[in-house]
Amino acid sequence: MSVPHLISESLAHAFLLPLQDPPKPDIPEVNAVAPPGNQMLTRVVGYFIWIAGVCVLGLFFGGIIASTAGRLYDHHGSGRRGAQMIVSSLVLAVLLGLGYTLITAFAAGAS
Repeated sequence: MSVPHLISESLAHAFLLPLQDPPKPDIPEVNAVAPPGNQMLTRVVGYFIWIAGVCVLGLFFGGIIASTAGRLYDHHGSGRRGAQMIVSSLVLAVLLGLGYTLITAFAAGAS
């Protein structure tokens, strides 16, 4: 083989011309099947999401009670802590909603 032939051959493989299709690998298609026990796992995750939602609601209402009691009895530490609890419960509620949406989207994509 000549040197110009080797150069043109290597350039043809390195830079495909616009009308050439790239070579396609032979990868078989995979059919995803849910693992056994999937229903129990979904139920357990649902329980955890429900418990987290109840805890966020409890934190919110506990913050309202602490903030109100701190303001009524002129206890600035309790009032400030109650306001922090309210704000943190709102942040946790947003994170819980985003987490539930992401987990649901990933679970739907897997099936």
